[in-house]
Amino acid sequence: MKRGQAFDTMMLVISVIVAVAILGMLLGFLGNIGGFGAKAKDVIPDLVKKIQQKGFGLENKDSVEFNKDDRIYQQDAIGTSSVDEKNILFVCASDSICSDGTDTPLTVTDTKIVCNRKISVTVAVCYNGNHDNLYRIVIGGSTASDSAASKAETECGLSG
Repeated sequence: MKRGQAFDTMMLVISVIVAVAILGMLLGFLGNIGGFGAKAKDVIPDLVKKIQQKGFGLENKDSVEFNKDDRIYQQDAIGTSSVDEKNILFVCASDSICSDGTDTPLTVTDTKIVCNRKISVTVAVCYNGNHDNLYRIVIGGSTASDSAASKAETECGLSG
């Protein structure tokens, strides 16, 4: 039984569709692997938006990467949310990770974060409208002594 050109063309089209579908699944899988760490410039606006949508609470993310010379300002932190940039406050939870000088990996002031050398940290964002009208972005570690989440709870008055 002979097959015509139309059969070969359809087989080629089906092969291309299957290859694109497999490539899409592989790229999706590779994008979700947590080992690479998330970029601070992407994570912080996402966390702010999540908290703004909830209207209250705390969101925490581990293994957030800051690269040398990264700068994050209040305007960067709000991303696509409707939060006023004046309502963003950066807070440091660990003296070994951040300070207001250049002797630590991160320089953190109320209005910006500057990366002095590459580091992976924990970032917590909190908001409590009953406490004040500030969204706090807390930079810290994952141990009890320098926990970003614990500092955020205290800063936003969420701890009771």
